[in-house]
Amino acid sequence: MPPPLTQGQVSPGGSAGGMWNDRTQSSGMPTPPTSGVMCGIGCNININADGDLWVTKVIPGGPAAFSCEIAVGDVILAVDGVQVKGDTTDEVAKRIVGPEGVPITITCRVRRSLNGTTMDVDKPVTLIRQPPVHIPERLCEGPIGLGIDLVRLDNGHYQVRKLQSGGAAYLTSKLRVGDVVTAINTTPLQTLGPRADISSLILGDPFSRVSVTISAAHGGMQTGAGMRGGGDGGGKRASTRE
Repeated sequence: MPPPLTQGQVSPGGSAGGMWNDRTQSSGMPTPPTSGVMCGIGCNININADGDLWVTKVIPGGPAAFSCEIAVGDVILAVDGVQVKGDTTDEVAKRIVGPEGVPITITCRVRRSLNGTTMDVDKPVTLIRQPPVHIPERLCEGPIGLGIDLVRLDNGHYQVRKLQSGGAAYLTSKLRVGDVVTAINTTPLQTLGPRADISSLILGDPFSRVSVTISAAHGGMQTGAGMRGGGDGGGKRASTRE
């Protein structure tokens, strides 16, 4: 179970009434099979100084954690296409909570780093409402990484040699064995010495974001804002070899 919420926080994973049935019935859309249990996506939200609704905690074992797509610090812009700027946390929680098994699309603003600069990217994430699977908190303690083994190449880049089962890289398939990592956050790896410990760039707080730029083994240069951890907080591995 998640820890008690601080004042002003709401966890869209409880038993508050949802709005999904009202919307689907009025639109004539079919209702997917459901157990009738009301649940959310497994995260806590609050309002920051700018009035944005942001994710303050991702609950291990919940849909958000298993997706590796919603991280602490992400700003929630819309729920199922409905803009939530200016809504209270209670209003947003009522939009998120709904019958178990019913899909929901959360549009988040994600911060990425590329070529020494940072940018905000808006992206929709579709999840299935489910109660969180119980996972001991001790398994989700930081620092934590993406669950990858890297080996340094002669040109100063690092190649992915192994993915840890249950880690973020394994769950999302955004990193594959053979991919070449050229930068982490705003740091080009070629600028580091041969004995540099790049694990310090990858490791961080559970369910926080880290940007990784890769030259993909299947072709093309890509940059992704990955989430540290995994559905069960897995992904502690960030080892390197010469």
